Amino acid sequence: MPYRHTPLDWTSPGPDPGPDRAPGPVDVIVPVYGAAAELAACLNSLLRHTDLDRHRLILVVDGPQESAVEKALEAVSGRPEGQVTILRNAERRGFVGSVNRGMAVSDRDAVLLNSDTEVTSGWLERLQEAAYSDPAIATVTPFSNNATIASLPRFAEVNALPAGWSADRFAALVERVSKRERPRLPTGVGICLYIKRKALERLGLFDQERFGLGYGEESEFCFRALKAGFLNVLDDATFIYHAGQRSFGASRSARVRAAHRALRRLHPEYLPTIARFLREDPPRAARERVLAELRGPRRLPSREPRRVLHLVHGWPPWSSAGTEIYARRLVLRQAAWREVAVYGRLADPGRALGEALEVEDGGARVRLMVNNFTQRDPLSRNALHDRRLAADFRRLLEETRPDLLHVHHLAGHAATLPGLAARRGIPILYQIQDWWAPCARANLLDAKRRLCPGPSPGLCTACLPLTGLPPSPLLNRALYKARERLLRRVFRQADAFVMGSEAIHQSYLDLGWLGAGARAFVIPYGIERPPEPAARRRPGAPLRFGVIGSILPHKGIHVAVAAFRGIDPGRATLQVWGDLAVSPAYTAELTALASPAVRFEGSFAEERRSEIFGGLDVLIVPSLGLESFGLAAREALAEGVPVLASRRGALAELFPPEAGPPCGALFDPELDPERPEELRGWIERLVAEPGIIEAWAANPTRVKEMDEHAREIEEIYEKILAARGRTSIDIVE
Repeated sequence: MPYRHTPLDWTSPGPDPGPDRAPGPVDVIVPVYGAAAELAACLNSLLRHTDLDRHRLILVVDGPQESAVEKALEAVSGRPEGQVTILRNAERRGFVGSVNRGMAVSDRDAVLLNSDTEVTSGWLERLQEAAYSDPAIATVTPFSNNATIASLPRFAEVNALPAGWSADRFAALVERVSKRERPRLPTGVGICLYIKRKALERLGLFDQERFGLGYGEESEFCFRALKAGFLNVLDDATFIYHAGQRSFGASRSARVRAAHRALRRLHPEYLPTIARFLREDPPRAARERVLAELRGPRRLPSREPRRVLHLVHGWPPWSSAGTEIYARRLVLRQAAWREVAVYGRLADPGRALGEALEVEDGGARVRLMVNNFTQRDPLSRNALHDRRLAADFRRLLEETRPDLLHVHHLAGHAATLPGLAARRGIPILYQIQDWWAPCARANLLDAKRRLCPGPSPGLCTACLPLTGLPPSPLLNRALYKARERLLRRVFRQADAFVMGSEAIHQSYLDLGWLGAGARAFVIPYGIERPPEPAARRRPGAPLRFGVIGSILPHKGIHVAVAAFRGIDPGRATLQVWGDLAVSPAYTAELTALASPAVRFEGSFAEERRSEIFGGLDVLIVPSLGLESFGLAAREALAEGVPVLASRRGALAELFPPEAGPPCGALFDPELDPERPEELRGWIERLVAEPGIIEAWAANPTRVKEMDEHAREIEEIYEKILAARGRTSIDIVE
């Protein structure tokens, strides 16, 4: 429906904005309410990047605070009054009341700054320079990662910092490529808003009565400024970091809706003005310069697919299991010479289902949708269908226009998403990364940690109920039937399949999910070989064994921990690397089972992988569930670290006879979970005869590198596109 009101002209000043006074000292006003960690980071950045001998910091503490907030305030509480002023509200006044109190005690230009931001070098000087570039300017907003119409790199989105970039380094890039165009805005953005004192004197303070605890107050002020003949501008040379929504929590959505209602009543032109601005997008050129610099020169392919969209259930560093690490490595290679986008899933309790986080990662656009698996709807919670995800994925397809969809995993998304691409005629490569399609547990290991002979609605319902809603016995059977129907439809929609081992290929054939004539490619994956392997430690006691992976029962961590009971830590130790917070119950089980020879090390950054392997004598891969490839095992072999692995799925293919003497050995993880004799026997033997390890390490197993594997994936893409419309996929119903 068309708007009834004409948009305001935000690009031209009124007839008499009045002269500017000479630029002088500025008061930086920071309302404080909760969010202690973010406040500490904000204050630290202000102390590093603000000249407090010239400018002043005014902190308005909104009512009594928790001890962590008071602790953060200690960083500035001892400063002279002329540098730092701390005002305290006896009771909570809300965001707008606190801002107004700070502006009321000032007679200078003011910068309103959220306490969950981090400023960067030269920020205040550049904002002031922009403010005084035209007498008509009332407000200036910098670029930020999370600032709606001033967001960077992706417009009107919540962005993370580009992968591998700090806020300071990214801000330096933004400043370097800026042309100081200072695009004009209909409204500033309140996370960081420079306001000239002459505008405050003419317009007054923020509207506390209508905008109370926050949201919309800066837009209302900026619309008053437009109507008084002032301008609002974007400083395209300045970037600050914004953590986002840390002070308001779960009430944010309701406050946004209330603010929009108030704005429409006060300024009927608000929505049509913003709509016109979004269509015209004046800051686009400034953002594109930054994106071009981030991505560097790109040699686009001479043949299709020129654009590929990857669909995966997580993304490093937020999720760093094998599939996510593999997908990122492949994407980063492809992004060097084609347009690549990623649709992933993000777990973040501070955000709601359907909210998105955009990341620029090595030239690829990564869009992460929030799904915490807390929704009541069992179709959405179990990755079958969600209308919000479907609508968002449909928009991403329209924006990226992929020539091919590469599906790595649908967990955390919805089984109906590939169908949206299929209906557009987009070819689909489905990469079978595990057993999630036939098994909701993804590894054919049941609730009692036994291998499942094969799924069925009755068995699956008893093993992993999908809902507790009544009548749950009937509803769970129905959900499993719907799950199988939807996922078999995805398999029919796929043009081809790729997987990393003969084991998973044969398993899908045996389970009836792939027909004998399916276009399926078995290609062992590649690993990322480090430029220079880390220096290995010298042999000697104690031997250091390691386990690396997800701390979950199907990975069999308890099997390795149990095998070390009674082992003298002076002769051998076990280091367990992985996120201990994934399953608190399982972590507690492991902790109770652990002996003094076992140490839980937590997670490590991807950059430390070679260092971690360099400190091990043997990697243990004790998986109980079926493994589709075994990425960590092959990374260890590439580093020259011998491997003890369970005979489960693809791990049985680690040491093919034709490859020569093995660099390790296989064991049965399930002789007795409480007394894993075969693994324990290997540990005791290696402790007694460490020369076995040296002999293994002297015959390293050749492991395919990622560059070679990426070329093989390209060949599959070419085959899919060449055969499109001429090859039928045989899927067994």
